[in-house]
Amino acid sequence: MFGKESAGIPEEILVEHPDDCIRIPMLPEIRSLNLSNSVNIVLYEALRQNNFKGLETEGELHRLHW
Repeated sequence: MFGKESAGIPEEILVEHPDDCIRIPMLPEIRSLNLSNSVNIVLYEALRQNNFKGLETEGELHRLHW
């Protein structure tokens, strides 16, 4: 579950599920992250923790060789 950019997840839900909540670290002067960026951060971290299972980690360039 992701909350609104303007309000976050309702505090009642956070208090009822403390072991299931993940906090994205942010600088104190930043009020919120864009919702799509937040989803991307969490998804990427989940994929990383699973060693990107099923995803290609190497590839070829189209025009040049590297």
